[in-house]
Amino acid sequence: MDLDLRQLLPLVIIGGSFAFTGTILYGAWLLGRYKGREDRAPAELAEVQERLHRLEHVVDHAANAIERLEAAHQITARMLSESPDASRSRQRPTTPH
Repeated sequence: MDLDLRQLLPLVIIGGSFAFTGTILYGAWLLGRYKGREDRAPAELAEVQERLHRLEHVVDHAANAIERLEAAHQITARMLSESPDASRSRQRPTTPH
């Protein structure tokens, strides 16, 4: 069987044109599919930034509350350790019955 390359030329041209057309159509479909996502991105980014700002505010508020509780605990512990009546408060109180 003698195969001449000129006989394959129409097959290569037709196959190549179909592949080229398919590639162009697929690329156009992909571009259309992702169109408009960039328009939504700034609004979503602003929403995420707002949520992050609120989260930072809540964390700062909680940290300040914990610092106040720690200071109150230290003051209470110091007052209890320095109190002269600390030994009497440990004794059982006498109740009139």
